[in-house]
Amino acid sequence: MHSHRSRRHHRITSAIVLVAGLTLTHSAHAQGGRSAGARRAPSAAAQERIAAKDSADALATFRENLAAIHQRDKARYLKTYVHTERLVRHSPTALETGYEGWSAITQNSWPDTLIVKEMRVVPLAPGVVYGYYRYIGVPTPGDTLNGVSTRVFVRTPEGMRITVTSSWNDAIPAVRK
Repeated sequence: MHSHRSRRHHRITSAIVLVAGLTLTHSAHAQGGRSAGARRAPSAAAQERIAAKDSADALATFRENLAAIHQRDKARYLKTYVHTERLVRHSPTALETGYEGWSAITQNSWPDTLIVKEMRVVPLAPGVVYGYYRYIGVPTPGDTLNGVSTRVFVRTPEGMRITVTSSWNDAIPAVRK
């Protein structure tokens, strides 16, 4: 039997491996069929500008996603995600893929309250950004949960969209009344 720390480390390691794999896949796809000799690496200044724009766009999408949750606006919420088989949904109990069949499309469950703290985004590759936040959620009045949500954003023709979403509550509930 694994300890709490070991299980948590395994979840974090799995998420990092998943993000790294997606980054490599996206980068290889974005480079297309060009040969190594035909590619010219952008200058450091250009790379910084790209990373800054990707981060700002991902953060805007992140905020849009959270605003939709606060307003219980399903159409607005779903618009922040890719609507393809490349959507990855990761929870403590499952790893699922694809937009079709996602329960969020048909369900209308929203937390009573969601407080976001420690929101961060980190560019991983051109067009790919990792996002993270800790939350305090009140699923129903009287119950409070702390947890972590992560996202991976990719640049699409429609702008930055979420391609990986994960969320899990901390092992010990914050408050039970």
